[in-house]
Amino acid sequence: MLGIIHRIPFQSLNLSSLTFGWNGSEMQTPVELICQESNAGRYEQMLSSSATAAICAGADNLIVSWNTAAEQLFGHRADQVIGKPLSIIIPERLRAAHIAGLARAVQSSRARLAGRSVDVLALHANGTEIPVDLSLSMWIEDGKPMFGALLRDIADRHSAKQRLEHLAHCDTLTALPNRNALHQNLRANVGEAPCALMLLDLDGFKYVNDSLGHSVGDQLISGVAARLSAILGPTDFMARLGGDEFAIFLTDCADPLRVDELANRIFKALHLAFELAGQSVYIGTSIGIAMSPKDASDVDQLLSCADLALYSAKNTGGGARTFFFRAMQNKSDQRHRLACDLREALATNQFELWYQPQIRLHDGSLSGVEALLRWRHREHGLLTPPVFIQVLDDSAIAEDVGDWIIDQACSTAAAWERAGLEPLRVGVNLFASQLRSGRLFDVVTSALAKYGLSPKSLELEITENTVLRHSNQSTKALRSLKSLGVGIAFDDFGTGFASLILLQKYPLTRLKIDRGFVNKIDRKAGDAAIVKAVVSMARSLNLEVIAEGVETVEQEAALLRLGCDEAQGYRYGRPMPAAEILRIYVDRRLSEQEQVRMVR
Repeated sequence: MLGIIHRIPFQSLNLSSLTFGWNGSEMQTPVELICQESNAGRYEQMLSSSATAAICAGADNLIVSWNTAAEQLFGHRADQVIGKPLSIIIPERLRAAHIAGLARAVQSSRARLAGRSVDVLALHANGTEIPVDLSLSMWIEDGKPMFGALLRDIADRHSAKQRLEHLAHCDTLTALPNRNALHQNLRANVGEAPCALMLLDLDGFKYVNDSLGHSVGDQLISGVAARLSAILGPTDFMARLGGDEFAIFLTDCADPLRVDELANRIFKALHLAFELAGQSVYIGTSIGIAMSPKDASDVDQLLSCADLALYSAKNTGGGARTFFFRAMQNKSDQRHRLACDLREALATNQFELWYQPQIRLHDGSLSGVEALLRWRHREHGLLTPPVFIQVLDDSAIAEDVGDWIIDQACSTAAAWERAGLEPLRVGVNLFASQLRSGRLFDVVTSALAKYGLSPKSLELEITENTVLRHSNQSTKALRSLKSLGVGIAFDDFGTGFASLILLQKYPLTRLKIDRGFVNKIDRKAGDAAIVKAVVSMARSLNLEVIAEGVETVEQEAALLRLGCDEAQGYRYGRPMPAAEILRIYVDRRLSEQEQVRMVR
């Protein structure tokens, strides 16, 4: 009868001696209910004062009953509508369907909607359409079919539903469409016509968040969204995927030059500083681009291709746009196979730790070692970190491997001491996942206790790339470990733009000067000046300094002149198994002791 929007179960109400249809569970069960006239009077009294609109009409579609709640809901007084067609509250476009439904019900003595509750649109006296919940009953009175309707205003419910639908497809920070909306748009358009998908990831956003706070980070995201929106065309679709990721979807686009031109406008739009919290904040972006149908013919493939292109753009150092090409997929497959092999390597004990000596420059004595990961591959033999470390760092097992390294390094250091080697410092490199997990303090202290090792025998090495992915919880853990005596070394110092700020933020004990500054230190005045400045700064901050990559006598002499404390490199030994460290340095110590006895 009325136009149906949505149905929910509802039990029909019968007003007198009546037979009414029940449509629950696809069953039609007639029920005869004989009511006394006194009961009918009670029902009429109840409905007249009910907050639910109650309307009765005959088989001729004319209204015979209209309670006060119906007056309030539809804006018609009872004396205005009694005897008028029920169509007065039905939108004009739905009246033909209503009349046809009424005729079927009269003919079959059964109303299809009886016993159900449905959402319908009804017509108010002022001409506006209102959503109502309708529960319909049909009965036989004096041998003629009668119809009763209970109606409730559900405008608030519809508003809430619309609000929920809006929230489900809208990013609350930027008011842009979100990931769900993007997927919906892709499903509607990919395969219908040529199109292009651009995935954007902001460069350096985490540093802004960590250094200036999340509120400034939110302002930056909103500012980026506004600038991007301003350069897009009316048919271009943009969504925020979360964090600092955005997507731009271009429909009816087969021209890569059009996409490349838009990428240039994006770079230009983000080039100017954002004025936030009284500071000029600069941000860049990396862009991955995939085209359909050239690169992919379905939604998942297109997203995957754009994501691979974005990964490639980020790996070039950021600030670039990269179009997907098929070799990226091959590389992705290789990474997946490598990640599976790494899982097997951890499960079957294929990892090893090798150790590179660290020397005190003033007397050449052994001060420590750096533990370096090696992979004894079942087919390819001994593999060094450049082959696998990036995939391992991004994998789900990185933290487990990091925990194993800490345990193994502590075990080895304790074994060396029992074998007669003087106590020395063992440095281990941390994965970013170890800093994020919140388990670092417990893992380290448990390993030290397990092997009876002094905290001063362990040094944790962090890099700028690692700490930029840190959590505040990890900083607290590092401070607690430092207070116990565990060393905290900043590796590859001087290679990143944020290093000086990070010196104040992290509880460091040592700086490791990158080999890039050591390589030409004896021939390049600029490198020597940088090392001298680092050494001077470290002393003022009460930090020790070690130089990496020392290979020649000349480099060593230059470091000594500049006041560097320690050095590490091929001049003093390549990475070697634990047994080799023990053999070389215990034998050397015994030989030195023997020479002393002979002199005496």
